[in-house]
Amino acid sequence: MRDWVADIMDELDKKLMAVLEKNCRITYQELSRRYGVSANAIRRRVMNLEETGEISKYIVALSIAMTGSSQLFGFLTGDGSRDEVEMIDEMGSHQNIIASAAYSNGTYAFVGNYDTTQEMHDISSYLRRIKGVLSAEIHPTIIPSGQGMNLTPLHLRILKVLIEEPRLPIVEIAEKSGLTSRRVRRLLGQLEESGAVQFRALLELGADTSIPYIARIRWDERSTNYESMIEWLKQKYPLSSWENFVSAIEPVLFALLAGENLTEVNETTREIRRHPHVESVITTTCTYHKFFRNIRHEKLLELIRNV
Repeated sequence: MRDWVADIMDELDKKLMAVLEKNCRITYQELSRRYGVSANAIRRRVMNLEETGEISKYIVALSIAMTGSSQLFGFLTGDGSRDEVEMIDEMGSHQNIIASAAYSNGTYAFVGNYDTTQEMHDISSYLRRIKGVLSAEIHPTIIPSGQGMNLTPLHLRILKVLIEEPRLPIVEIAEKSGLTSRRVRRLLGQLEESGAVQFRALLELGADTSIPYIARIRWDERSTNYESMIEWLKQKYPLSSWENFVSAIEPVLFALLAGENLTEVNETTREIRRHPHVESVITTTCTYHKFFRNIRHEKLLELIRNV
């Protein structure tokens, strides 16, 4: 019985992480109604995820549409001469790299933001020059841009409070901003409905017992598209599929997943490979990863400072 209960709660943990990664402003009461568990139990689960490091932190950032920036995803192949942590820190020292990770077989993955093609070229050139790098593969990606809106001084007033504590309750936001709770609720509703500002939990997959990995999926673009592939992954692996990066230059999808053990990782890889529209799958497991600056977060800070 105890093992069964533990399994159920592990599943709930994954569901909570998936929801908070998309919107960390959702309340314990809302989560309680959604999953049929008391708000106090939800709160304890979230606090435990924070303590174990599965939830690294919460962040507020502008959407892609608000900044006009684009995103890239790529891999470096190393020669094995460098320490992984040292290598990742050097990758992340470039101002446009927002996250990087060490994977099996001397592979390093990274995510970056850029505003112009010149910036993308500069990122590529910098990464290729890093000592110990044999080759680099860089893909501009297709991502939802969200919507834009005019952020008024009142919007920025409550965002100034939330930038430090993104999950702060409305009553406390009202106290710190000097606005009424009713006005805060209305302004937050406008921000969340527009998608102009993102409230997200940053996840440290693998901080506890799970194994994070990337599945490089090439599909047959004559028979399907990336939207269908992503939807299939979300439905097939709702608790292990976390994020997807779609190449804008070839029919390749980089799916970030997490498995409980290597057996599950291998089984999932085989299942994806059997998909009728998948041509090939290559899986690499993560050994270490790190988040760096978030340019869209920094641009929001700049807006707040200028008010």
